[in-house]
Amino acid sequence: MNLLVFWLIIVICTFVIDILTSNFCFVLFSIGAIVAAICGIFGMSFMMQIIIFAIISIVALIIGYPILKNKNIRMCKKTLLMEETYIGKVMKSENEISDKAQIKVNGEYWTAINEGEVIHPGEKFVITGIEGIKLKIKKA
Repeated sequence: MNLLVFWLIIVICTFVIDILTSNFCFVLFSIGAIVAAICGIFGMSFMMQIIIFAIISIVALIIGYPILKNKNIRMCKKTLLMEETYIGKVMKSENEISDKAQIKVNGEYWTAINEGEVIHPGEKFVITGIEGIKLKIKKA
């Protein structure tokens, strides 16, 4: 019964470490601890439980870590750069924009490349993308 408590402490510690670190890698060790606890219930020796714990944990890491790593990357939202927040912004033209022009966005001047028809003063345009250090625009 004491060994069962030992393995349950291992399981709880691995969960706590994963919650504190947000890594979700240590939880794979809890799989080995649970299997070792089950082996202890069936009367296997402590040395055999440790060997089973090690083997199951290594297999769980080999299989589970790439899956968890890939899933964590997809779950994280990409933080947009300031310029990327400009995409989709609708603005009013101060000057005529045929091919290229200087436009002011949030107090900064940018070179804008017009991808559509000529934009006359007072007409609205939308920022459609970024190409290097130039903004792509199109008449709204």
